[in-house]
Amino acid sequence: MTDETSPYPVRADLSAAHARAWHRLARPGTWLDGSTRIRVAAETRHAPGCALCARCKAALSPYAVEGAHDARGELPSNWIEVIHRIVSDPGRLTHAWYQRMLASGIVDTEYVEIISVIAHVTAIDTFARGLGIPVQPLPAPQSGAPSRYRPAEARQNAAWAPNIAWDEHGPNEADYFAGPPANIRRALSLVPDEARSFFDLVAHQYLPGPAMRDFGREYRAITHAQIELLAGRISAINQCVY
Repeated sequence: MTDETSPYPVRADLSAAHARAWHRLARPGTWLDGSTRIRVAAETRHAPGCALCARCKAALSPYAVEGAHDARGELPSNWIEVIHRIVSDPGRLTHAWYQRMLASGIVDTEYVEIISVIAHVTAIDTFARGLGIPVQPLPAPQSGAPSRYRPAEARQNAAWAPNIAWDEHGPNEADYFAGPPANIRRALSLVPDEARSFFDLVAHQYLPGPAMRDFGREYRAITHAQIELLAGRISAINQCVY
């Protein structure tokens, strides 16, 4: 995202963060290869037009609606269920649903990486729509094999997916867990490179961690209070309980 594509000025650090995220999207991840990551990204963009998701969203309970998702046909049906539910109605997901997804054959590490791809694409696409410009074309996937690295310190804490507690990280994750504790930063830590990438994007699209609590200085064109008002309203609309 650059000034050349936007009718409004875009900070250089923000453009660079988007470029890093977009380049990384196409590369082999930890559990998904580049082609699979791009297929997940494409399905993330396709999901808002799904008729089944629209019926589920309108229903008293999304689990009372039967049918098949309108999908691109490039991913297994259980992956499609995960992507479409998270994109269309994340506020009503349940732990039982998550357990069914694991029982269907999705490994917890794959689940976290899928979540991360969805989150990256959603954040960057929403930014583009907010500026009134087209979303970026998805990059061509790069070849290579996933690293398949699972941190030994990740365990079942107070969350659906295993994660690393702030004071239990190993040396490989010491860089990520530097600074004051923040539970939200543990969310993707079962796949540490996804956590690093997403919160790099957060630091530029929102605020770096230390700046969030530095109320004596304003880092953006709007104030802390204005940022939190927008964040709170959007969270309420999206049924985000965090």
